[in-house]
Amino acid sequence: MLTRLAGASVRAALVAVTVAIPAVMLPDVSPNSAELSILLAAIAAAFVIFEYGFASPSLIEFRFAAPYNRLRFGILAVLVVLLVFAFRGPVDTTAGVLAVSTFAQASFEFWNFSYSPLQAFMALSATTGPQNQILLGNASALALSVTTLGVLLPGAVVWTFGWPLGRDNFNIWINMPTFDVGGSNAAANLRRTAIMSAAFGFAFPFLAPYVALSFLGPLGAISANNSQFLVWTIAIWCFVPAASMLRAIALFKIASLIGNDQEEPT
Repeated sequence: MLTRLAGASVRAALVAVTVAIPAVMLPDVSPNSAELSILLAAIAAAFVIFEYGFASPSLIEFRFAAPYNRLRFGILAVLVVLLVFAFRGPVDTTAGVLAVSTFAQASFEFWNFSYSPLQAFMALSATTGPQNQILLGNASALALSVTTLGVLLPGAVVWTFGWPLGRDNFNIWINMPTFDVGGSNAAANLRRTAIMSAAFGFAFPFLAPYVALSFLGPLGAISANNSQFLVWTIAIWCFVPAASMLRAIALFKIASLIGNDQEEPT
């Protein structure tokens, strides 16, 4: 019990730090934004302690199938930190920020083609002014590059290196508490859900900016009042499809394991 609570506390602290990083590192963050970040960090930490502090899972999938959730968290943490560095570019000339800014510019050149997800996001920033548009374009392209690598590399780990670890002990019901495996059709249901998850992950970065533009309007110019909002907007825009694609890979892998078990002679 104590070991489980200690592990949950460490995870909660890491999540809280990730949520609070933009408030600490972004230049000229308004006091209201900083206070909101602290509140959200506390809520996120409480959720993690509640989820990981008990023996039975409630919402988080693959809790007992490391390192899946660690990979997902790693993608988000790296994404948030690099986005903060990108937004610090205009006022910070340290080596780390300059390296991130250079990578962001290269990413923009790579992703700046017709019908790319970057073009869809740039529609949101069309009225922010040239300098803001350049910064938002570089930051969103950086996020696309990071999450693409974040799907390919962890996806290869999940698919190639024997995940889920300890296959003989893998329990689909405790690792997927909200998923109805469908009894004898578990493999087919998993594959169907994986296809839907992959389709959602592919479509989200293209469709979400246009939906946001229709309902919320264009993004405002970068300022102390909205810099955190812009960082999290870009992070969510890229992390949601990355997590969905990684989930699809995991579901396909589990479906293949179940299918192989069902084909083995009794």
